[in-house]
Amino acid sequence: MVKVWKILALLLVITVLVWITTLWRWQSAMVNPGASDVIIHLALMPLVLTAALVLTVWLIKRLRAYAAAPIVPASAAGAAPAADAVPAGNTHALPFKVLASNVFVRAGADWSGAQSGIETGDCRPELDTQLKDNDGIAVFTAAMPGLACDSVSEAVNELLSRLKTRQPDVWNGFECPAEVLRTLALMEGSVIGMRESLEAQWSVLSAPLSSPRLKPAAPASPVESSALAPTVSIRVAIPSRWSASAQQLAQAWLDQLFEPMISAGLQAAGQSRAMAKSVQPVVQLHVHAVDTAEAFWLLADQQLMQWQRDGATGLLFALAADSLLSEAAVHHMAAAQELFSGTNQRGRVPGEGAAALLLASPTWPELAQAEPALAQMHRASLMRRDKAADAAGRIGSAVLLQAAGDALKGSGVEAPQINHLTSDADHRGSRSGELFEVLQALLPHLDSASDVLRLGAGCGDLGVSRLLACIALCATQVKGSAKPSLVLGNFSPFDRFAVVLTPPVPAHAA
Repeated sequence: MVKVWKILALLLVITVLVWITTLWRWQSAMVNPGASDVIIHLALMPLVLTAALVLTVWLIKRLRAYAAAPIVPASAAGAAPAADAVPAGNTHALPFKVLASNVFVRAGADWSGAQSGIETGDCRPELDTQLKDNDGIAVFTAAMPGLACDSVSEAVNELLSRLKTRQPDVWNGFECPAEVLRTLALMEGSVIGMRESLEAQWSVLSAPLSSPRLKPAAPASPVESSALAPTVSIRVAIPSRWSASAQQLAQAWLDQLFEPMISAGLQAAGQSRAMAKSVQPVVQLHVHAVDTAEAFWLLADQQLMQWQRDGATGLLFALAADSLLSEAAVHHMAAAQELFSGTNQRGRVPGEGAAALLLASPTWPELAQAEPALAQMHRASLMRRDKAADAAGRIGSAVLLQAAGDALKGSGVEAPQINHLTSDADHRGSRSGELFEVLQALLPHLDSASDVLRLGAGCGDLGVSRLLACIALCATQVKGSAKPSLVLGNFSPFDRFAVVLTPPVPAHAA
């Protein structure tokens, strides 16, 4: 009905303009119009012009939606218009195991502590002592307190010295930006925290067919036996906004950081570095420069779905880190009028953080020497809004509600069973309003003061690590409460994300 009134108002404005213009021309030219002239110019022309303008606006919106839509599978029938999606897995798909998680954000490393600190106001953005906007005014940031970059800086400088010796024309004059150093320092802390959990799984690589769940029903050929062997994929997300040199430096540094763990995994599988060059290595490192947290999640989702389609046994180590605490990032956000300030309450707060997840396919065996799984993760639902959440006017919650509904349907969990909610929503009214509308419509039994964590409200914009940080924190709460949980992502202007985590199933029950 609102659209009808808008079209009628547009028709009225166009009619008035056409009448004024036409009557002025007739009077200036001393024209005595006939009945046909009056009908054509004063009646039909306003209608034709209005219809043409409405059709043009509609076509432009369709073209923009088509151009901006990600190339992902379509969502289930009945989804919101122009919302392309990665649908949640069907009810027959087995969930993935969350074997371990680690998160480095200013709110804390566990869900309860982060939720309490943000809700009470103990964890909130503060005025930065160094960063200033384009007008020289201090900006609000959500920096990681006590982040030490000295050891990383030394390692990076040593690495740069070697690179400059090998390729002086490429690396001479290059200095590692501060935001890159902070991101690598966050990554190092997260990797150190996950090292034992990852290396505890190497024994699976040494005996890929020792578990009854991995044994083939019939004698397998050498090719089939190779396909059945467990594989480990290490995928790391870095921001694509970094320069090409910074990305290459991060790749070299990550190769160096993961070298001991990868070598241990290859040794456990009976592969050497030389052998891994001629055959597919069982442990692989992939570094992805991505624009958003949702883009990185799509890459991880493709890997998990490939293992599930092939019936393969796989282990995914997903790591993402980002820091927006730099002059370049602040000036870019200020120029785009996206920086939070006293005069722009709808802006973003620069933040930083890192998160890691150790995810396993359903066929990955449980080991006595490893810690029990934290949770089970079902197929996520990723959809896209037709209207940006930063646009003027009312921001509806239909797409986020649809994403949450798809995720619940795919997991087989009923909405009343959800015990707590985790989101990357921040201080902006559009994000909070959208989240609480979903809470009222789908999860009215949850208490918004104690059962909901809005990570962005205390940690600001975590960049490409947003979603991974929310899932990592949620996994700690699922482990402690033994109740299902829902993670929602609505920080982005367009992308909407939902995933359900449930308590792990005991080995004997599985």
